[in-house]
Parts: sequence; structure tokens; C-alpha cells
Amino acid sequence: MRVAPPSPMNAIDREQLRREMRQRRRALPASDRAAAALAFARLLGRHRLLRPGRRIAAYVAHGSEADLSAVIALARRRGCTLYLPTITNPRARRMEFLLHDAGAALRTNRHGIPEPDPRFARRIAARQLDLVLVPLVAFDTQGWRLGSGAGYYDRALRHLRDGRHWRRPRLIGVGYEFQRVERLEPAPWDVPLDAILTPAGLHAVRRAATTSKPLRSRP
Repeated sequence: MRVAPPSPMNAIDREQLRREMRQRRRALPASDRAAAALAFARLLGRHRLLRPGRRIAAYVAHGSEADLSAVIALARRRGCTLYLPTITNPRARRMEFLLHDAGAALRTNRHGIPEPDPRFARRIAARQLDLVLVPLVAFDTQGWRLGSGAGYYDRALRHLRDGRHWRRPRLIGVGYEFQRVERLEPAPWDVPLDAILTPAGLHAVRRAATTSKPLRSRP
């Protein structure tokens, strides 16, 4: 007998979880945020994910999101090329990845998030990136992510919904351990993560697994 897949969390459940997690994020002391930022960089460096020549998309933390400033600084020192997500069509909720040169001025979009100016910064196709670091509101051990609800990342990375074999770019969600939940029911448009980065470690995910495992770097 064919079993129907579980239905996605409804809009009320998702919004309630977002409110709860954002409140917990905002309550995190500044010292803990700073320590986490350093831990993110140390862990990515230890797993050899910031190698020279790699094309990496990061983000500038907005509000209480996990801070990637130390990751960006280390990636530059190691010779990586950095890109940032940029909203290029707000009406269609379209986001692209634009080059983030050191010292280049960033503009603030309608959501108050710093991003490169599309008039001047070079674009890159998502498939050409090696690694994308994604903010999250909540996550589970099977690699499902609850984001802000606008769907920008899911649209920009929709080609990654096809299968769980090795493909580009590798997608790593960045957050805190308290954002882990037992289970998130994915919506049809959700893009699964390849790994989760928290101050406690870098964990690969397996769709059928119940626990996360240490991530081994790929060539």
C-alpha cells in the first residue's frame, strides 16, 4: 500500500515557531553572539571548507541572525571569492548572488539588509557556487530549514530539490543549537540542507537519519 507523504506544517504552526525562535535569538547575550561568530569561522576552517579559490555565498546578519563576519574575514584571508544574496526583483521575490569585493560599499534593501548594488556588482549563477551559507529560524536533523517565510533562498536554489546526491552548491544552514527542533514537515518548495553549522559543531544531515553526524569535507 502506498503511504501518502506527511502534510507540511500549516502557516499558523510555522509563524508561531518563527516568533518563538526569534524571541530566543534576540535574548541571546552579545557575548554569546560574539563567541558563536568566532566558532563558525573556526569550524569551517577546520573542515577545510574555506580553501583558496572557492566561490562562497555568505550573508550579512540582520537583526538577531547568526553572525558570519568572522567567517567572511577568514574566507578573504584564505583566498576565497565572496558573494552575497541580493534582492533583484522584489515583486517576484527574486534573489541573486552578487560579488562582494573587500571594501565595496553595500546598499540597504527594503528589508534593511545590506547587499551589493546590482548596478555595479557582478552576478554569479547559483550552480557555479561551491558553498552557500544560509541563515535560518529553525532546523531539524534531517536537513529541513525554516526560514523567514519570504522564500528567496528556496527560489534561488530550487535546482537543489532534485535528489540528495552530490551537487553544487553545497548548502549549509547557520544557527544556534536551541534552534534545533525534533521535526519540521517540509513544504513542496523547501530546499534541503546538506549540513548544519552551530557553535557546537558542523553536522552533516541524512534525510532518513535520526541523528546528525560529523561532516567530512569533500574534495
